[in-house]
Amino acid sequence: MLLFLGIALIFAALLLGAFAFAPQQRDLSGRIRVLQNPGNATKQGLRDADEMNKSFVVRVVLPFAEKIAKYVPTPDASIAAAQKEIVGAGLAGKVAPTQIIALQYMLMIGLPMIVILVSLGTNGMMKWGGVGLCAMLGYRLPIGIVAGRANKRRHEIQKALPFTLDLISISVEAGVAMDGALRIVAEKTSGPLTDEIVLTLREIQLGKGREEALTDLANRTNVDDLKSFITAINYIGRLGGSLVDVIRIQAEAMRIKRKQRAEEKAMKTPVKIMIPLVLFIFPSMFIVILGPAGIQLYVKISNTAELGGGGKSKTTGENIPKSRTDAATTQ
Repeated sequence: MLLFLGIALIFAALLLGAFAFAPQQRDLSGRIRVLQNPGNATKQGLRDADEMNKSFVVRVVLPFAEKIAKYVPTPDASIAAAQKEIVGAGLAGKVAPTQIIALQYMLMIGLPMIVILVSLGTNGMMKWGGVGLCAMLGYRLPIGIVAGRANKRRHEIQKALPFTLDLISISVEAGVAMDGALRIVAEKTSGPLTDEIVLTLREIQLGKGREEALTDLANRTNVDDLKSFITAINYIGRLGGSLVDVIRIQAEAMRIKRKQRAEEKAMKTPVKIMIPLVLFIFPSMFIVILGPAGIQLYVKISNTAELGGGGKSKTTGENIPKSRTDAATTQ
């Protein structure tokens, strides 16, 4: 029964793949236009070359997931959660939430089917436990990869934040407006925070208010230190206070927090080192130190047992008498 079910699912997957990657037929008029305008054909060739330079995931997997997404349920809550992680990872416009959800369903079905096909002829708790584990892993893997990339990007933004605030503080103290200070940061630095600042400046140029654009920046990055800085900037902008003092205080606070985080990581290091010490280093040391003594002890115990029961010694190869009478007889 499982064999027939696996064959049916594989046939269905191949059928969906055939429909998803079916070549689109070009009409006769389109071919004539290409032949009449060779320049367009050259541009088409360049576009094909750019397409081939992309990764396999972008060229094949994501379009296939987009096709499959039309046939799988996509709850609004799942789409919102996936969209939040995609924005945090800096993949907005490159990956759609529906593609991530479709990949989850594909792997949730595909990985268990591989386990079932590999373990044909066997049955037991290990097999079905592996099927369930692969189903859970396949469902969490796509969103887990995106979430891991988002966490790494947030960590990079948090690391670059003190230097960025220092540069903004220096620029504002020199008489540059806040927008100009952000533009200087975008020109002088690079990284995820710079990319977000460039996007914020573009939104301001398109007509969005500065307070709203900065709030969107805080929501996209989801970094607590950046959120507090932007909240202070927006608050002082509404009240009309001194922006220079606020930026200087925030920059000093960021440096203090960065130092505290470094000290916290240094304090956690001995605890984290204990795990590899106990699991890997200590057993190796015990083997090296106590191994020779254990071998010698085993040899002595074996010889002692042979002295009581007779036989040949394993170390000298001589015959050992069973008792004193045997020893006197031999003499």
